Amino acid sequence: MSDLELVKVLLVEDDEDDYILTRSLFTEMKGRRFQLDWFKSYQLGLDAMVRNQHDVCLVDYRLGPKNGIELLKTTLERGCQAPIILLTGLGEHQVDVEAMKAGAADYLVKTGLRADSLERSIRYALERKRAFASAAFEQASLAAFGADVGLALTQRDTLSVILYRCADSMVRYLNVHLARIWILDPNDKLLHLKASAGAINDAEGEANPLNKLNPEQYLAADGKPLLVNKVANDPRVPCQEWVEREGIVAYAGYPLMLEDRLIGLMSIFSHNPLSPAVIQEMGSVANGIALCSERKRSEEALDASEVKFKSVVESLKEVVFQIDEFGHWTALNPAWKEITGFEVKEVLGTLFLEFVHHDDRQRNSHIFLQLIERKLDYCRYETRFLTKNGKVRWVEVYAQLTLNTDGTILGTSGSLTDITERKHAETQIQKLAAFPRVNPNPVLEFDADGCVTYFNDAAQEMARVFNCAHPQDILPPSASEIARQALASSQKKLREEVSIGGRTISWSFFPIAASQVVHCYGVDITEMQSLEAQFRHSQKLESIGQLAAGVAHDFNNILTVIQGYSDLLQGRCDGDAGMSGPLKQISNATRRASALTRQLLMFSRKQVLQPKILDLNAVLRNLSNMLTRLLGEDIAVETKYAAALPALEADTGMLEQVVMNLAVNSRDAMPKGGQLLIVTSSVEVDAARAQQHPDARPGPAVCLSVTDSGCGMDRKTLSRIFEPFFSTKEVGKGTGLGLATVYGIVKQHQGWIEVKSEVGVGTTFEIFLPAVAKAVETVVEAAALPKEAIQGRNETILLVEDEPILREWVKEVLQQFGYRILEASNGVEALKVWGGHTGKIDLLLTDMVMPEGMTGRELARQLRSREPQLKVIYTSGYSAEIMGDDSELRDAPFLPKPYAAPQLAQMVRTQLDQVHAEPAAVAA
Repeated sequence: MSDLELVKVLLVEDDEDDYILTRSLFTEMKGRRFQLDWFKSYQLGLDAMVRNQHDVCLVDYRLGPKNGIELLKTTLERGCQAPIILLTGLGEHQVDVEAMKAGAADYLVKTGLRADSLERSIRYALERKRAFASAAFEQASLAAFGADVGLALTQRDTLSVILYRCADSMVRYLNVHLARIWILDPNDKLLHLKASAGAINDAEGEANPLNKLNPEQYLAADGKPLLVNKVANDPRVPCQEWVEREGIVAYAGYPLMLEDRLIGLMSIFSHNPLSPAVIQEMGSVANGIALCSERKRSEEALDASEVKFKSVVESLKEVVFQIDEFGHWTALNPAWKEITGFEVKEVLGTLFLEFVHHDDRQRNSHIFLQLIERKLDYCRYETRFLTKNGKVRWVEVYAQLTLNTDGTILGTSGSLTDITERKHAETQIQKLAAFPRVNPNPVLEFDADGCVTYFNDAAQEMARVFNCAHPQDILPPSASEIARQALASSQKKLREEVSIGGRTISWSFFPIAASQVVHCYGVDITEMQSLEAQFRHSQKLESIGQLAAGVAHDFNNILTVIQGYSDLLQGRCDGDAGMSGPLKQISNATRRASALTRQLLMFSRKQVLQPKILDLNAVLRNLSNMLTRLLGEDIAVETKYAAALPALEADTGMLEQVVMNLAVNSRDAMPKGGQLLIVTSSVEVDAARAQQHPDARPGPAVCLSVTDSGCGMDRKTLSRIFEPFFSTKEVGKGTGLGLATVYGIVKQHQGWIEVKSEVGVGTTFEIFLPAVAKAVETVVEAAALPKEAIQGRNETILLVEDEPILREWVKEVLQQFGYRILEASNGVEALKVWGGHTGKIDLLLTDMVMPEGMTGRELARQLRSREPQLKVIYTSGYSAEIMGDDSELRDAPFLPKPYAAPQLAQMVRTQLDQVHAEPAAVAA
């Protein structure tokens, strides 16, 4: 079958969907042209098939009340010339056998039918038909050349042109006697036809009485020979005519029938009238030709057919094989080497199982035995063969039982088709097909009309969760229009959000132009949106905290000077009430301002921690009395402390601040009284829960829960409760720093807060802090020293402070306590001062953050490299740096600003009196 040849295919199929599927298979076939004509019923198919206008017929097995085998038998009886291939939905062996007996060219199962299998079946059917017809006609030609009268053999497709417009290409065979006959050429001119079997010279031809023949006498009104019309009207009945004109010419026509099919016409010409005996004898000859009954002619025709068949087989890309009854290769075509790499000669005589993949050998052996034992007539399956270079090739095997003329078993024969590339493609397709099927998120497909043609299990499950009947119900309302627009514009459409059942689903549409479909992917983004909102809120609080920390730092320097000088003046009043009263008010205001800056530093996580290994239950029990007085009698406090609670590494004072602030917040939410429940518990935070909060971390944690029965909060209020200076109270009744402080302290302890609130019901704060597997520490409070004990002993102190007023006040205080002071405004200047007093400085008192690019930490490190026994005290309005991982500085003495003169003097005296090897952690 030529690649450019148009193959006309007739399909009899009563199911339109199956017709569409079959049509799609033809569109996948490359390199050949097919014309598919569809007939929807048994009767329409029958009428079309007997007209013999198609090259091959495909017939469905189930055709209403009748079936395809009935149609096959009927059309063959009525002269259908095209090979017929039976199609069925299920592979039924009995139907297959019955179809082959009825004359089907092949039998194909529609389920899983591929384009290459269908094309191969059609190609083989047409090649078998042509080889069969050619062999029959070859046999007929042998008889034609041996006849004593003029004979012409004409093939079935040129039957209507005998004697009329008959050129050399139309008449297949002529014998020597026919060379004396005048016939018409395509141009209606008389020619003297010279037969290749032995030309007659012109003189003899001119003397021939048949030269007087007028062909017009043999033409009917339609221009066709009378004899031919008669044969065409009833091909089963021989026709003859006698014509006399200047001599007697007789001729007769005999149809060549093969299995009740008209395959050609034998025309007989004679100088003399044909006697009935001659006509009867020639009829017998015609029948003998058509039935291939003569051995010599059969053998010669078979030889010619075998040559053509061998040429066809050797040109096939599929392996054609024969195996004897013992499983040895007996014949292979050249395609074997192309597929396996083995030479045909070296393989013949070996066992076929030697070339089968070891995992497939048992199955192949079983199938071969089934054939040999006649339990199968044929089979088609896929298996793996091994190549010469050790690689694996997938092949499709078609095998059938081969029998001798006496019915004995010769072995099997069939074909091997290399399907390796197809199997690889199928594997990739299966991988791609598994992606939407096992995807945990919804996946849908739309066709060009915007209709849903596919959805995976996840989409169906999501619809079920939302109590929807179909996954389409959870899509955007305009999903069909979105899909059509995406396909028309070839532009993807992303993040189409749908809110349903308190969840948010985001849908994205991706057009696939080649397939004219749109893929739609959905994802539940509820948690992601929540995390994004928390992250944005955290970023906002971080920015506010940076601002608050900067303000607090500068403000603390100012407060330290104000408080220091007011205390200094109070000590010089000598009982002057007119002076001491205002100075006391200034000092009190300074302390209140200091408390505010301390809260700002807590919120911004710039407050210096003094962490200890502690028991949260013990901290809460110590606060119980204070909480009762703080909340009042109209609020009932209930506590539920978990036994064997894991320890925490935290700052006791800051945890107390958290509990106090939460209690005050709850008290303000219950103006008419209520209940406050404080609960502690041990929890194990898994990865799933940790993903629900940006600050959460997996592992063991301690949870502090504070629940009130107050007025509750709406969503808008909840989103702002941790912002500094945000308050729902009246002006002047709150600073707006209580919950902001709680937020900062918890985050500085590597924890996080979860809040649940309902208007009119109450609020629950849950604080999660990481647990530690350490023993609880016992803290001993340092006793305050008497004034005499904190006096200096003429030691030298290097004071480093960038704020001039503050530096001047500290200098004055320390000089009053009996110390010698060397001062510097930054680290660089301090190094120069040190250089001029090497070995004479006993203690370094330095601010943490200073200009000129050198911090107090760096300064202390350089000076201690020169003098390891140097005592150091750090001070700052805030100091995040002090909380680093440097073990040398983690427990270093720190004096937070603002501080009072006695506090400063006590810390200095304490550090000077300590042995350097045992640094003290003095509480401010």
